[in-house]
Amino acid sequence: MSGMRARQSMTFSAFQRAALRALAALTMLLATSVRSNFVFDDDPFQPVTQDETVAVGGVVTLTCSVKENDNSSLQWSNTAQQTLYFGEKRALRDNRIQLVKSTGTELIISISDVQLSDDGEYTCSIFTMPVRTARATVTVLGVPGKPVITGFDDPVEEGGKVSLTCTSSGSKPPAKLHWYRDQEEIQGRPDVVESNTDEPTYTVTSELTLTVTRDDNNALIACAVDHPSIANGDKRTEQPLSVLFSPSVSIQPESDLPREGEKFFLQCVGNGNPEPTAFVWRRKDAELPPLAKVDGAFLRFESLNKSDNGVYECEADNGIGMGDITHTLLVQDQEDSDLFILTSSLPSSSAFPTDSPEPSVSTSTEDETIPPFSSSSSSTTFPTSTLTISSTLPPFTSAPSTLPPSPEVPTTPLSNALFPDLTLLPSSVPTRTPPSPPSSSPATPSSVPRLNGVHTFTDPTAMSTSSGVDHAVIGGVVAVIVFIMLCLLIVLGRYLIRHKGTYLTHEAKGSDDAPDADTAIINAEGGHSGVDDKKEYFI
Repeated sequence: MSGMRARQSMTFSAFQRAALRALAALTMLLATSVRSNFVFDDDPFQPVTQDETVAVGGVVTLTCSVKENDNSSLQWSNTAQQTLYFGEKRALRDNRIQLVKSTGTELIISISDVQLSDDGEYTCSIFTMPVRTARATVTVLGVPGKPVITGFDDPVEEGGKVSLTCTSSGSKPPAKLHWYRDQEEIQGRPDVVESNTDEPTYTVTSELTLTVTRDDNNALIACAVDHPSIANGDKRTEQPLSVLFSPSVSIQPESDLPREGEKFFLQCVGNGNPEPTAFVWRRKDAELPPLAKVDGAFLRFESLNKSDNGVYECEADNGIGMGDITHTLLVQDQEDSDLFILTSSLPSSSAFPTDSPEPSVSTSTEDETIPPFSSSSSSTTFPTSTLTISSTLPPFTSAPSTLPPSPEVPTTPLSNALFPDLTLLPSSVPTRTPPSPPSSSPATPSSVPRLNGVHTFTDPTAMSTSSGVDHAVIGGVVAVIVFIMLCLLIVLGRYLIRHKGTYLTHEAKGSDDAPDADTAIINAEGGHSGVDDKKEYFI
């Protein structure tokens, strides 16, 4: 029994030793693996790498470096553990892989035109004792394709629903889709992600349902892709909406002041989708005037008349629906359409003649306003060349009465005729000028049309002021000529006075010592014999 126990203990001891050896080997293996994935600052021979992310078709650069080197070479291997570069030597014949830099402490390579198959872990190794390694993960992004919008082929009527579907494929990782109406983001249904067959990419789908109104007509519905491989908005598809709706109608008149006797038209304008093509004109509570002709969207009047006044209705139809609107036509009299304007251009004196030599009211560049009289609250305004009276006046049925003017305030026959009870304030009357020659008859307005309580009077004597202007000009010219002649006479007189004097002739020679005049004549040289020789020259 003792011998059997001894053999069992020896067997157990051998098993323990074998187990310890296996555990030690496993520990060393794990230590080596952990050492290859982590950087120890105290190990100058441990290679250092970093992960990279690149989109399909791009270029990725892999860098491996160590602090110190004992003449050992650095090596890059791909995901299949195929050696790409061993120091400066190319190991794999792939023209996409190029050497960027190779030194004793650094090895840099680049991979161009990256494909999805290039995704994975790349290993950098340095062959020391033991061999040290580091791994770099290259993530290749699948670029999503441009989104495609489907489900909207034909226009939809106002109030209907539109279902749109947006699809984008080829993304890795899956992309996100966003909906926009013009520039405003709207919410659609959650994205549906599906894996593509035989490819590590995904297809993303999103749906949008809208209840459209007429405001959605021609609106742009856009679907945009959001993915790290592209900038926002680079992949975007827009789809305009077409919404059918009944027309909204308006009537546009040819002018805002239709006049009696003129040509005139009303235009019916319809805004709808499609544009209205059928128009119907009606007149409320009556038939259309006999001279009114319907021309599609136009209602034309050959010659307006007071009988054309009324309410007109236009109805437009575009096949989707109808819209109508009314317009009130008010024809103005030919006389009512013109304001009462005094067409005389007033010079320094008033255009209204007076029966007495009293001065008349002169014109002013500013409007002079007459205060209201006792029986009316309206006012009378006299501008420079027009006279507008805003009041309600009865028609002129009798000759105007003339009141004696006030000694303080001047008046005219026209103002006395129009406003017999009106008293002007002295402060409202401008500076007076000399009166024009009186006429034989008082001024009488030629016509008294009336429009909205505004009366305008035309003075037939206003044109007579032109002859007064001509006489004034002629008189001024004559005065200037007379003044110039007087100035010339004064200058000539002063000149003659300055040159006045005496002069001696040979007649008085020898007469200075004569006692009297007779003796002087006798003693003069030559006596009478020199009479023929005497000559005088006057200039």
